[in-house]
Amino acid sequence: MPKFSPHRLIAIAEEIFTAAGVEEGEAGIVSEHLVLANLAGHDSHGVLRIPEYVEWMEAGDVVPGQHVSIIHETPVVAVMEGGWGFGQVIGLEAFEVAMEKARENGVGIIAVSQCGHIGRVGHYPYLAAEQGLVTVMFVNTHGGGKLAAPWGGRGRRLSANPISVGIPREDGEPLVLDMATSAIADGKLKDMHNRGVPAPAGCIVDADGNPTTDPAAYIGPPEGALLPFGGHKGFGLSFVIDILAGALSGAGCSREGVNRIGNGFLAVVIQPEQLRAGDGFYADVAGLVQHVKGSELAAGFDEILVPGEPEIRTRQQRMREGIAIDDTAWGKICAAAERYGVRLIASE
Repeated sequence: MPKFSPHRLIAIAEEIFTAAGVEEGEAGIVSEHLVLANLAGHDSHGVLRIPEYVEWMEAGDVVPGQHVSIIHETPVVAVMEGGWGFGQVIGLEAFEVAMEKARENGVGIIAVSQCGHIGRVGHYPYLAAEQGLVTVMFVNTHGGGKLAAPWGGRGRRLSANPISVGIPREDGEPLVLDMATSAIADGKLKDMHNRGVPAPAGCIVDADGNPTTDPAAYIGPPEGALLPFGGHKGFGLSFVIDILAGALSGAGCSREGVNRIGNGFLAVVIQPEQLRAGDGFYADVAGLVQHVKGSELAAGFDEILVPGEPEIRTRQQRMREGIAIDDTAWGKICAAAERYGVRLIASE
């Protein structure tokens, strides 16, 4: 299992994408985003996606060189399309619009369609929170990418339909909630399959609807399905996110006959000072963190971590020790590179 510094991994990804026809600046944006996901411990949204992105480019499902276009706008709202460009590029450009509206008018609401896979969703609310802005973001897969069974069903009808919330802090890094509404993410199962690790119980079913911990029984063929987290509660949240991200943006909700993978999303970005003058907002956030962390610990726990802290800890560790890439993922990355004349070596 090779291990790389973040800078080396970014360089590898950039080399592959540019060889495949992506402009250098765009390749850098996508590559950095993928490696930041690895640094945060979200390997399911990291460089293992490189071969998949290249395949989508080859199929015409992702179109390099695209930028966001505004099709409807008010002082606080923007409806945008991304031309099926790389989601990391479209997502950043769209968020710049939302953040500018929030700074000027107190709130910025964006609805985006025709956007390639945007990667780790929590990246965008984190960036906004670094600038003192609160974000709530809902994402679907543009009607395709169906992975999860509804509560009471066994077939794939919904995507993982994530939600992310970013909250700035006066001292310390932002608080970021970043979660799928399925009990586990599709990419995490692929990573577990690569590493030969079983899935947690209660997360997936096989093609016959039987509970399983074997990622291969989910991946197929025949395909199994993800389960919603918390049963009917996760299903209900996923259902309404599909509407918020799909029906409001124009991307559409999960439906038959759509197989192209992309993202539709809705984001609400808020300037907290417009709602709460002075430092009261930050004081309340700090007070809540202190209050929660002051709880007596349950058996088996050394401390209480609030949203975003596990990623911070993992990033600090991987910055020191490097990022390990499992052999299966590395082999697929090398194969994608070789198709474009790029020969990779596992050493630094």
